[in-house]
This record gives sequence, structure tokens and C-alpha cells, in this order.
Amino acid sequence: MRWLAWLVLGVLFAGALATVADARPGGGHSYSGGSSRSSGGGSYRSSSSSSGGGGGDLGAGGVMAIIVGVVLVVVVLSISSNDTSSATIAAAAAAPVAAQAFVPLVTKDPAFSQVAFEDFAFQLYARVKRARGKPELLAELTPYVASDLLRELEHAQPVAAVVIGSLRIVGVVASMPDIPQTIEVRIEANLANPTITQLSIERWTFSRSHDVMTRAPDRTRTFPCPSCNAPFARGAAERTCAHCNTDIAVGRFEWTLTAITPGTLTNVGPTLTGTVEEVGTDLMTQVEPDAFIKMQELYEADKNVSWTAFEEHVAMIYAQLNAAWNAQDLKPVRGLVTSSLLGYLQYWVDEYKRQQMANKLESAKISRIALAKVTRDPYFDAVTVRVFADGNDFTIGPNKNVVGGSKTSRRAYSEYWTLIRSATRRGPIVNEAKCPNCGAPTSISDAGACTHCNAEVENGSFDWVLSKIEQDEVYLG
Repeated sequence: MRWLAWLVLGVLFAGALATVADARPGGGHSYSGGSSRSSGGGSYRSSSSSSGGGGGDLGAGGVMAIIVGVVLVVVVLSISSNDTSSATIAAAAAAPVAAQAFVPLVTKDPAFSQVAFEDFAFQLYARVKRARGKPELLAELTPYVASDLLRELEHAQPVAAVVIGSLRIVGVVASMPDIPQTIEVRIEANLANPTITQLSIERWTFSRSHDVMTRAPDRTRTFPCPSCNAPFARGAAERTCAHCNTDIAVGRFEWTLTAITPGTLTNVGPTLTGTVEEVGTDLMTQVEPDAFIKMQELYEADKNVSWTAFEEHVAMIYAQLNAAWNAQDLKPVRGLVTSSLLGYLQYWVDEYKRQQMANKLESAKISRIALAKVTRDPYFDAVTVRVFADGNDFTIGPNKNVVGGSKTSRRAYSEYWTLIRSATRRGPIVNEAKCPNCGAPTSISDAGACTHCNAEVENGSFDWVLSKIEQDEVYLG
């Protein structure tokens, strides 16, 4: 399943390029990574997809936990109602912060959800990049982006498509009185335009006032006014809501993007055609030290949850997703993946169609599934597994000829999949394509609700849904 959002935008013709790869649902041929891993295996290729994970079977016993030491040097940002927020955070280690780094933040704000924050950062990144050079679109994001950054982005080159390969929190600063809370995120993504695709590595700093607490996640993520929840439109002043006339000062209500620290920007080739060697499958699985303990907590909290049932659910999503990808019709997987992930997948389905191409992953099967990470917070439970699989991965061109991959040679690969479910949900895991609330055949509206019972099923409220696919050559936990 490497067809997903970490695909790079292809060109209208299949050029003779040296570094292109095959696709799968999840982006296996498409995300052009550019950095190297410190955990072995050398640098990864310029053609991997998004989301992925590491090895070790759950029931195998004796799984070695990998503890990554993280050295963080953080420069605290100063937030004021005057929006003087353009300071940046100093360089930090690329690996995610250890769980202990969140303790001061969670102690102060028990409702803080890492899963919800990462989803917020993920979607804001994509919205900001696509709005570059378009003042009217950037204005809609005013409550969530500092004004100085908005003005800079108005003059930036527009981006046609954004493919996020890796997003991870690398710095956390809990606040003291009059000192803002900050979270630094490292993002690798492909920024695609009709004539060029570039691999971008940046650090984004989010800040909020020291006394702001987490609100219930916006499950539809429309970026409304954080005061009145209406679609944001500027009032008389730049940061004033036209509906409620409230001053949306930076960090007053919600996490706000206050700094973008550029890293590297590398040109990469189009990737809808061609073949490259798979990278990362032989790397050791990145297993969080407490993954098995937290999984056991899930078993105890809900007796309906078992590793066997969870594996079967992952396998069901895998089969449905591959079938939908091969058919270039994602409607059957609505309700099995989050709306964010669905949007990325749909972009690439449309792009293949536009170029009169199709990527196929035929006779695909999973060989094993390994636990990598479990996150639990007041809103979500999230389980990350490494999926090892293989299949015949190939791309056909306008004349139905094979322009990448092979119909006869099986391609082995692995990815990290993250599934989320509401922290309050209890009950059997549904292992067939039907509404987890009413049991009717899957039929999901554009709003992400079951057309039979109107339950919102794309946000994990009723069952485990796939939220991320990350490639093992970029996944670090």
C-alpha cells in the first residue's frame, strides 16, 4: 500500500529519469525522501511513500525496545497581543521527543492530545502550502498563523500539491506564567508544481499563551474562528473576526504557527513512472519502550480488543484499500480511513487519471504485522504497527503498457500504519466493510457520516480508522 500521500506529482510524460519508483496505496513510489537515518541502512531513496513503521511481532516475546536519546535546545518564543512572534527555535534532534517531554504540558493541560495536535499540524501545513501566494486563502487561516508569516507567505510561490512524508514533534516547552507554551514540529514533504517537485525539510514552531487549555478536537478541521466557531473572515482589523468582532491575538485561543525554520530544499524528479529498489524493509522495527505495556492497558480497558482482532482489522483495511486503489475508486474505503488521509489518496487517484495512467498492486498480501507504538490521551487511542507485505506493483500508461514496476515479480515492502479510535469507545472491532454504529453496508456522505444512521465514522468515534501511512526509511517513532 504505498500509494498514499507521500507521492510526488508526476509530469504529463514519462521521461528517462534515474530516480523514480513504483507506487502503492500509501505512496511507495511517490514520496521523494531526502535525509538519511541514524539507525542504520544508509540514506533512503528519492521515491518512497508516506507513513511507515518498524518490526517485531507482538506475540513473539523478547522484543528489544529502542530508546532514542533526544537532545533538545529550545529557544522560548515570546508571544504578545501585538503579534511580535517571529522568533525561531534552535536546531533540535530529528528524532521525536521522548514521552517524558510531554509530562509538564499534560500536567498543566490534562486534555492535551498528541494525536489531535499532530492531525492539526498536518492539515494546517497542507493548507498553508496550498495557500501560498494567495492572500484571500491565507486570510482564512489568520487565527492559526502569525501575521508576519502570513505577509511573507503572500509573496511565496504557490504549490499545486503537498505530499507530507514525515511529521514529528521534536521539541516541547511547557509554560510558566507569562511564558508561552511551544511545540516544534519537523516536517518532510514534497511540494509539487506542474514543472518541478521539491523535497522540503522544515521546522514549524507552534505557540499558545501560558493559560490556554486544549479544547475538544475539531474533528472536521475547517479552521474556523476559535472564538465563535464561524468560518473566519477578517473584520475591521487584521486579526479581528468579522462575525464576533473578537481580537484573535496570536496564541490567545489555540496553537498558532509562529515560526518556520527552513532546512533543505531539493529538486526531485517526477515519480509516476519508473522503478527503483525498495529501501528500508530490512531496517529494525522502531518500537517504543512502553508499546506493549500500553497495548495491554487497551486490552484491560476494553475486553473486546485483542491482538488477533486488531490484526484482522488491519488486514481488512489493507485488502479494501488495495482493491479501491486498483479500481481508482476510493468510495469503498470511506469510514475505514480518516478524511485527511482520504483527501491525499484521492489527489493521487485523480492525478493518475489525469495522466491516463493507473498504478496497481495485485495479489497483495500481508506476511506479518508488528506492534511499534501506542499513544493514549483523553480523546484518542492510537496504535502504530509495522505492516510487512508484498505484491505485484506496477504502473500502466495511456496505452496500457507497463511503464514502471512488474506484473510478474513480487515486491516486498513494509510501512508503519497508525490507526486511531475514540478514547471513550468500547465494543467489538468490526472486521468487515460496514458501518460500525448501525451495521448497514458502508455508505458515507461527503461530511464523513453514515448515510443510514448519520454517525460520523471517519474520525474514529466508532471503530479503528487508518490515519497515517509512513515509510520505514523515514519513520522514527
